[in-house]
Amino acid sequence: MSDNRDAKMESMLRSRRVDRAGPDLAEKIILKARAIPQRQDASLWQLVRDLCAEFHLPKPAYVLAGALALGMVVGFNSPWNSTGAQNGITSDTQVFLAADEEIL
Repeated sequence: MSDNRDAKMESMLRSRRVDRAGPDLAEKIILKARAIPQRQDASLWQLVRDLCAEFHLPKPAYVLAGALALGMVVGFNSPWNSTGAQNGITSDTQVFLAADEEIL
């Protein structure tokens, strides 16, 4: 069965017209490339947009990733036992995550 498909593919490829590359193909490519404007200096915001365009993620994924990063920054920068200790609520999460260097 795959031999039949291979034969069909071969006959289709042979029937298709293929243009030979001319001797001036490289010159055509160079001239077209020179016509495209080249950006040399870009702002920081433009670099960030270009970086995000490379990942091809939908916008909700950027929002979620940004919210997670912001939450981690705020969580690690919050003071120890800020308001929870005053209300009788203790959060041992930061104490658990803190490095205990005495064991090492």
